[in-house]
Amino acid sequence: MNAVVSLLGSSAVSSAAAWLTRGRVRAVAYHDVQQPAAFAAQLDHFRARGYRTITGGQLADALAGVASLPERALWLTFDDGDASVAQVALPLLRERGMVATAFLCGAWIGTDEPPWWQVLEAAVAPSELVATRIALKRGPDQERRRRIEQMQQALAAAGPPSVGQQWSEGDVHEWLAAGNEVGNHSWDHPCLDRCDDEEQRRQVRLAHERLSRLIGAPVDTFAWPNGDASPAALAELQALGYRLVAGCDHRLVARRSDPMAVSRLRLDTSVGPNRTRAIISGAHSSLYQLQHLVRGGRPSSAVT
Repeated sequence: MNAVVSLLGSSAVSSAAAWLTRGRVRAVAYHDVQQPAAFAAQLDHFRARGYRTITGGQLADALAGVASLPERALWLTFDDGDASVAQVALPLLRERGMVATAFLCGAWIGTDEPPWWQVLEAAVAPSELVATRIALKRGPDQERRRRIEQMQQALAAAGPPSVGQQWSEGDVHEWLAAGNEVGNHSWDHPCLDRCDDEEQRRQVRLAHERLSRLIGAPVDTFAWPNGDASPAALAELQALGYRLVAGCDHRLVARRSDPMAVSRLRLDTSVGPNRTRAIISGAHSSLYQLQHLVRGGRPSSAVT
């Protein structure tokens, strides 16, 4: 696989793929910033290749036909609200005059609540982690919550409670002041397709109300937790006036895409230049979709 990525990220292949897909928007889904130097190198690569960052609002306007985008439009997004985005990504973006969207969970802002998957990582042996995480994501939401609560209780009995790093309200205001955008990522990040209809609507609505009050304007962009769409949540988003909903299916964005089903490329802030070039050029996405087409299944969206 490393050899394939090296080939796709080579100058010849990545340049050809970027030219062939030059009319499409690159929407990138990040989470945290593990290695600042590697992320800075990615941003410098984007700038050197002529990409210009946009917000979700600008993309929504373009998809609605009321605005235009630069030829090499790049939408950078960060899911979950990890503190490293506010602490590390923000100054790196600001130094380069770039903007991004942070999709935040309403329940966690201003708290030290660890996301449920961090509780899982602390409580489960590494050899069992992947299987346990998959099982929890595929099961009913109430069962996942029950299991995570049991894990939290066991961890608390064994020592100091787990503490997460979440955005403060001040982080949100500083992010916005730099020209960036905030979007809805649900109330506390369940897999919405494993929730009943009322819980789906509640997750969307509570986060919408909290975030809208915080920023002083209605939030109108949303990203699916774990990349999994669900009908009741989508209906609630439409009723609330959302203009753009993002998935995480590792595709480029056509300029006539459905704004309620916008694709994003998956990219880690820590990967090196070859993989970055392969993904941002569209070469990796094309091969990824072909592999899943041959296998007869839909591309995996098993993201946090």
